[in-house]
Amino acid sequence: MKARDYEIPEDFQAAADRFIELANEIAGDASRDWVRAVLMFAAARYNAFTWITRDDTPGQTLEQAMAYFRNEYETMLRENIKELTPVYSQNGAQNGAPNGAQTSTQNGGKQGAGGPQQ
Repeated sequence: MKARDYEIPEDFQAAADRFIELANEIAGDASRDWVRAVLMFAAARYNAFTWITRDDTPGQTLEQAMAYFRNEYETMLRENIKELTPVYSQNGAQNGAPNGAQTSTQNGGKQGAGGPQQ
């Protein structure tokens, strides 16, 4: 797998992995589409809360915030697709996960959304 063009701090990746592990757990009883929608809703809900209660950008308009969140999500999604495509193209889409959803780096050495175990 190609190395990232950027560094992700270890604590940031570990926090993301906690959400992914929970999503994988939930995916054992629900469809990946449902889990994906729940994650997106939760992110939107939390981002709305943090924007409404912000102190750091008080003059930011809702449209500016929406553009920021759209751009950030698109960049993250594109980067993850670029990083994960070779992994799942070589190993198959299921990769042993419930509903094919296993994507955490904390998955017994399997490759996933965080890349191979270091």
